Amino acid sequence: MEYLTISFYKYTAIQNPQVVEHALRHHCIANSISGRILLGSEGINGAVSGKKEDVQQLKAELLSIPLFSDLTFREQEVTSSTYHKLVIRIRDEIVRFGSPVDLTKRGKYVSPQELKQWYDKKEEFIIVDARNRYEFDVGRFKNAIPMDIQNFREFPQEAETLKQYQNKKIVLYCTGGIRCEKATAYLTQQGFPNVYHVQGGIINYVNELPNTYWEGGLFVFDDRLVLDLGEPLTNCQHCEEKNSQYINCHNLDCDKLFICCDDCQKTMKKTCSQKCFEAPQQREEKKRYETIGIIENYYPKAKTALINVKKPLCRNTTITIAGKTTPPFNQEINQIRNNRNEDTDSASAGEIITISVNQKVRRHDKIMLSY
Repeated sequence: MEYLTISFYKYTAIQNPQVVEHALRHHCIANSISGRILLGSEGINGAVSGKKEDVQQLKAELLSIPLFSDLTFREQEVTSSTYHKLVIRIRDEIVRFGSPVDLTKRGKYVSPQELKQWYDKKEEFIIVDARNRYEFDVGRFKNAIPMDIQNFREFPQEAETLKQYQNKKIVLYCTGGIRCEKATAYLTQQGFPNVYHVQGGIINYVNELPNTYWEGGLFVFDDRLVLDLGEPLTNCQHCEEKNSQYINCHNLDCDKLFICCDDCQKTMKKTCSQKCFEAPQQREEKKRYETIGIIENYYPKAKTALINVKKPLCRNTTITIAGKTTPPFNQEINQIRNNRNEDTDSASAGEIITISVNQKVRRHDKIMLSY
């Protein structure tokens, strides 16, 4: 896979977050990296996606900043970028909590291997999901206790329910580690003596130890919404078949997050009820694109492009061509010529072909199919 999605965070005092924000924004725009990065006086919290080589360069850029020289990354190989835009913001908190927290009191790390050993040996510990309830519903660690919250700001109030376990070994976890790290500091402040948090979060655990003690899917805050990591724990809201795919209701006046299988998404037009199905204001379907070729050269007199084919394509297909300086435009493939200059109806991955194009294109422009 040629794309990479990474997440990272570090609680550390940043004296001039505006300087870091400017440098990261410039780098991400120049390298077509999308995602979300929050900066503030308490640190950095980011999740971005792009081509592997571009993301690796961003990692090197981050590690070159002395404050972030020990930054760690949670990585996932993906088939395309998992974010559709870039957002970089300066905030008072890099993860909103709403209550004062002394981060020097954060809990102890437990590595994925240690946590698995605790499960294997049936050690006595309480494992608590520090995420939102809708995240817990689609996937969680075995025997995990949910927090009945819809956003992390509700954690301090809901933490009262954990006092019954105050003198036990408590392990908190979240997607990448940032929420549970702050949550353990808060619990320590409240007098909990033996609090741990999973190092690198769920992503780190399932990357290192798949098919062990994680159950169901994993909710992520990007265009994928849910990763299928195990058998679904939830049901489609319409047909009640086992499914773990969250979508937002396409009735613009609703926007409810709900579980819906592929078949019901089609029949109900991605709405959560008959009332929403009949509502006049519906969300416009966003197109997603898959890269199937790269332009290697352009011949202006002949108005043809030389293409390195990455995935099979056929004549009479409508493609989208775009690049850093080439605005996206649609082009129907009327003719394909192979490397022997012969007409052909299709081309396979690895072939070099030429096609006619209506507009000027440039080397490294992408040939894409929408879906």
